[in-house]
Amino acid sequence: MAAQLEAKSEKCYRFQRVDAYDGGIGAFATRDIKRGELILREKPICTTTLASLDRVEASLDATARKRLFSLCDWRATAAGAPKTALGVFQANGYPAPAAAGGDEAGVFLHFSRFNHSCRPNVSHTWHAFAEKCVFAARDVAAGEELSNNYVELCEPRAARRATLADRFGFACACVACTAPDEAASDARRTRLAALDDECYQLCRRGRHAKAVTVAERRLALLAEEGLDAPAALLRTCHDAYQAMDHAGDVEGAALWLRRVLAHSRRVEPPDSPELARLEAQLAKLAR
Repeated sequence: MAAQLEAKSEKCYRFQRVDAYDGGIGAFATRDIKRGELILREKPICTTTLASLDRVEASLDATARKRLFSLCDWRATAAGAPKTALGVFQANGYPAPAAAGGDEAGVFLHFSRFNHSCRPNVSHTWHAFAEKCVFAARDVAAGEELSNNYVELCEPRAARRATLADRFGFACACVACTAPDEAASDARRTRLAALDDECYQLCRRGRHAKAVTVAERRLALLAEEGLDAPAALLRTCHDAYQAMDHAGDVEGAALWLRRVLAHSRRVEPPDSPELARLEAQLAKLAR
């Protein structure tokens, strides 16, 4: 199966066995990949809710079913039992955006095999609620493993590792979880979460200039902790944009919206309606 996946994978990465994952598979860059480069664009094997899983599984053809059951079901493996659709879905499903409605999640043949890191080097988005687009969150060197995140990154190390062990059955040994500065890293991540909420609360209370100061502090802290992926940066920049917009500061709002657009171009495909919407919004501010 690994050879089959490698033959079908995109040119910038390949799948290979990884001893650290008890013989599991990981995705590795076959060349240098630039920050913001589109790595993978993939439709799901299936999209379903827990309530409709049995019906969706029964509707799969032989090829789709084989692909689904080629993915990890760690609970079944640990128990020496056959894989189940529920186990595969729980271990590999990616929730669809809330804007799509319901509680659907998609399972992907390739992207579901990207392993976790608490300092990931890829980010991803649903495009038109129909496919997953995966981008480099920073420059990636040839031979480096491509990693996603499975849990909330602003939790302390112990909390992240406990969640990963409970939900995904492994003890995280990523670069962030094995770094010697656990206390300092935990403090930065806890502060990042607090600043996120503080920015929102300041905007609600009309303290727009202070909200922008908090957003700037959060941007600096994201870089310090190595979590300055474009997706995280654009979210914080969007908070600052909204603060300036609510304050009636057109020049300030346009400045921050340009930054939002620049970061969005690194996490959205060129045909994304979100990019078109942001460009139109910026043009309107510039009038």
